[in-house]
This record gives sequence, C-alpha cells and structure tokens, in this order.
Amino acid sequence: MLRIDGRACRWIGVAAVTAVLMTGCSHQAAKTAAPAKTSPAGSHTPPPPPPTCPLTGVQSGSVPNRPALAIKVENAPESRPPAGLDAADVIYEEPVEGGITRFVVVYQCHDAARVEPVRSVRQADPYLVNQSGKSLFGNASGSPPSLAALDSAVKAGWLVDVGYSTGGGYIRDGGRISPHNLYTSTQALYARPDAQGLPKATPIFTYSASPPPGGPGALIHADFSPASDVYWHWTPAANAYQRFYGSVPANEASGAILSAQNIVVQSVPVIMSWWIEDPSGSHQPVPQLLGTGQAMVCRLGTCVSGTWWRPGEGLGQPTYYLDAAGHQIPLTPGTTWVELVPGSVTGPGPIPAGSFGAQ
Repeated sequence: MLRIDGRACRWIGVAAVTAVLMTGCSHQAAKTAAPAKTSPAGSHTPPPPPPTCPLTGVQSGSVPNRPALAIKVENAPESRPPAGLDAADVIYEEPVEGGITRFVVVYQCHDAARVEPVRSVRQADPYLVNQSGKSLFGNASGSPPSLAALDSAVKAGWLVDVGYSTGGGYIRDGGRISPHNLYTSTQALYARPDAQGLPKATPIFTYSASPPPGGPGALIHADFSPASDVYWHWTPAANAYQRFYGSVPANEASGAILSAQNIVVQSVPVIMSWWIEDPSGSHQPVPQLLGTGQAMVCRLGTCVSGTWWRPGEGLGQPTYYLDAAGHQIPLTPGTTWVELVPGSVTGPGPIPAGSFGAQ
C-alpha cells in the first residue's frame, strides 16, 4: 500500500499505462486527461419517449406542430346531436341564456371532418381559449358586446378569429333548420391563411399515468338546469366516463355516446349582463373565470375535491386545480370535459344556480 505524508511525493509509473496517480504534494501537482468512457458491450442509448399531445397528455406516434383550435358548438335540446366532439382534446361546457349550455370544443392532436352546429361567441370564451397559448377560435359571430370582447382578445394577441364572419371554411347543412345548421371542419379552419404561423399549443393540465385515487366518483352529477341536467357514468369497459342527460344517453351524430377520461367540475360565480342576448329577452350569463372557487376533479372512477385558482388573464395562464394541501391534482391522460357550473347568479333576469356532486 502506498502511503503519502506531508514530507514527500512519490510517483508510480507503469509501462503502457498513461494514467498518473496524483498525490497531495504541496510542492507540485500533475494533471492528466481522463480516459475516454466506453459503453459496455451490447448497451445502447434509450430512444426518446414518443411525442405527447399537449392537451391530453397522451403519447402518440405523431403530434401536429400546430396551435389549439377552439370551436363554439351549440347544445340546446333542439340542436342535438352534435358532430365532431369525439375528436376533441378538451371540451368546456358553459351556461348561456335560458338555462341551456354551449360548448367550447378544443382540438389540437386530432381532426374532425365535421363540427356541427357552430354557434356564436360569448363574453367568457376568450378566457377559455387563451389558456393553451395563442389559439384559433371558430364561431358563428355574435352580439355586439361579445364581438367587442372577441376583438379585444384578438388585439391583445390571445387568439386569431377564424369565425364565420371573417373568412371561409363554413357551410350550411340543408338537413338541419337554421340557426342550428352551420358546420365546419378542423382541416378547413387550420388551412385558412389567417391561421398560419402560430406556435404549438401549450399544456393546460397536469397528468399522471397513475394519479392518486380520490373519493367516490362512479357517478358525477352537474346540474345546470332541467335542459342540461348532466350525468357522467364511469364505465370500466370503456375506460371512460359516459355522458347522459338524466337517464338518456348523450350521443354524437355518429351514434357513439359522448365520453371522456377526465371530468372537472368548476363552480363559478355568474353575473348576468346588462344587454339582451337574444329575441327571447334573455340576458347573457357571464361566468367569472378569474379568482378561486370550489372544484372537483374526477378520473378512473374516483373524485378529488378541492379548489380552482386562476390568478391572471394573460396568454397561456391556465386554471389550476388544487387539492386540500394546495397541490395540483393530476389528471389521467385522455380527453377532459370541464363543467362550468354556476355557483351563484346575480344581475337582471338570472338563470338558475347549479349544483354538482359525485357518488
């Protein structure tokens, strides 16, 4: 054994070996390059993980390098069944006048050859659309106050209006009665000249392949009104929640039942607008999407109760869903529906306040 003390330095050389043993000598130091590392026989660098769809957390063989495309879709009973929702990544359900709801249907990873019926913008829509970065927004125009809000969002750089009144890509369906007959496709709107050059969508949610379980969540009830009394049933065989209105399945135009891997219920205060939104004399309900409130996140047949929190309105500022300890609640990879249920309603001509729960 070689011993080194403060009185001497000793060098050891071995023939055909270039490595030099460096001692703690106080009078001199030797430096040498480290030998090159070699990989063990048969080893290889692991391949990178497959691309991941930003709005679902699902790994896919190919993910389009494109922004989110949100399209406003009707949900009045006389407009059902809708088309194209089964290809969406995220769907927001929001209260509108008369106690009915409408959808903001968000695409990125997949295309829908037909999205129908497309309807008009509402005040809250830009605050939903801008969460995934600068996005495209398809719509059937709107009332002057709502169009003013949309124009402000465009000027702020939150979105690009690829609506019916700003360009092509929309067709009237002769088999449906107006105004429930306007349709488009994701391919048509992504191909518009004003839709080019935007960055890829950014994630909205946090995902986990094995999220921690919560409490009971086999049946979720989001009660907007008698016209939109929504139930979600966890169906293990489909690995998804399936949507019902009361006891009636909510089907797509294709006949398939609407389904999702994640259901997020967000209780929001609603302020009724000062203006009349439609010929019935109804005021527009405006969900308040900044601040905080109660929330419930359900996946894999269980639900976690917590709060939602959105601190600002800026581009790419998402809503956070937090558990009792203040940690983000992860979703399972897949499609997500966000139910914006009115927790309170104030202002002229109020719609009913809603309720929600799980069992």
